[in-house]
Amino acid sequence: MLHVDQNIFWTVVNLLILFILLRIFLFKPVLGMIEKRKAAIEGTLSDADQKNAAAQALKQQYESSLKDAKQESFQIVSDAKDRAQVQYNQIIDKANADASQIVRQANAAAEADREKILKDAQSELASVALAAASKLLGTTVDAKANKAMLDAFLAEAGDAK
Repeated sequence: MLHVDQNIFWTVVNLLILFILLRIFLFKPVLGMIEKRKAAIEGTLSDADQKNAAAQALKQQYESSLKDAKQESFQIVSDAKDRAQVQYNQIIDKANADASQIVRQANAAAEADREKILKDAQSELASVALAAASKLLGTTVDAKANKAMLDAFLAEAGDAK
């Protein structure tokens, strides 16, 4: 038969007591720390996922805001170009109107000068003709009558042109 020695019995008892003590004082605290560490890691991962989702949402919001800002800037530039074109057209139209007015005034002034020069020339011509007639006749003729006759002649000659 098998012989069981008392040392083996005490060794087994010692091993059981050591196992129980190790389980109480070593395994439970170590497993508790491992569970706490695992829970902390899971909490950190969960927090990181939430922060990542919030960052993605914020990024999406910033991209949307940037897109809106770009569209708004393009709209502002387009509106500014349109206003500038309208203002340009108004300035050109005003400049053309002013130029036309200046041309009309210059033409009117030139026509007035031409009429004045023509009248001065007619008057000078009348004076020369009267002087020549007076010398030719050797007498002084009534200036008013001669002037009236000369004006009638010049008017008739002007209509003949």
